[in-house]
Amino acid sequence: MNRVFVIGSINVDILMLSDHLPEPGETIKAGSFYVYPGGKGANQAISSARMGANTTLIGKIGNDYFGSLIKDFIGKENLNSIIMYGQKTGMAFINVDKNGKNMISVFSGANNDLREEDLKDIKIDNSIIMLQQEIPMDTIEYVIKTYGRNNLIITDPSPINEINDFVLSGSDYITPNEVEASKLSGMHINSREDAFKASEILYKKYQTNIIIKLGSYGSLLNNGNEIRYFKPSTVNARDTTGAGDCFNGAFAAMLTKTSDVNKSMEIANMAAALSVTEYGAFPSFPYLNDVKTKFNLNIN
Repeated sequence: MNRVFVIGSINVDILMLSDHLPEPGETIKAGSFYVYPGGKGANQAISSARMGANTTLIGKIGNDYFGSLIKDFIGKENLNSIIMYGQKTGMAFINVDKNGKNMISVFSGANNDLREEDLKDIKIDNSIIMLQQEIPMDTIEYVIKTYGRNNLIITDPSPINEINDFVLSGSDYITPNEVEASKLSGMHINSREDAFKASEILYKKYQTNIIIKLGSYGSLLNNGNEIRYFKPSTVNARDTTGAGDCFNGAFAAMLTKTSDVNKSMEIANMAAALSVTEYGAFPSFPYLNDVKTKFNLNIN
């Protein structure tokens, strides 16, 4: 499998930096702000492309100023795209404090218009397909029913507003973070040991590969035969926005380059670690050469 297709959300992110996150009813001053394209679909596609995979992004934007902004940004990436038009472009408003913690509000907009009829003429075979939950769930179901047999499906169950057992069990990998894994498993995750137990619950329930992203504590993979823990890379975090998306894109990209899943996990951890050292989601995502240089890797 040497291609990656990302079917998912495309937003414009408005990022505001401040000393602390606002409490309910509180107005705070932001020291600076940035405007970038985002959405979990676009983020994961850009991460995959920057890590060297032949990547195609499929999604919807509005025929408006923000949609034009997205097309301009995407056009500068080494990224194929099938972009269609719907209602207003999706938006995300992100507050980040001085410690890199964030709060995010999302307006779905055109992402809610991506339907199965938009995908009927798109042929995908022997590829990796990446999904997230910022597009309609029935569209995600259609993708798995239509493309699941001849492709490898990686599903990020985020945001976890809805739990769809068909989607999760029909995926080859599901990649929750610790909060999402807690909701899916029904147990709180406060330690690495908790994450191991949660992965066992999820594997038993969905019978598929379980990746749990643990942020600054690394990640783990449960393939049904063993649970393997992958240590994090130590960095000074400035902004954690999009780190999970960076991980997913890097993981998919590495799977196109090597059949070694464990190596793909390790390199995805490295890419995600580099991403939190800069502000913004996709603007912070490293290129393959950045990861190779930083961690002295030999990857083609």
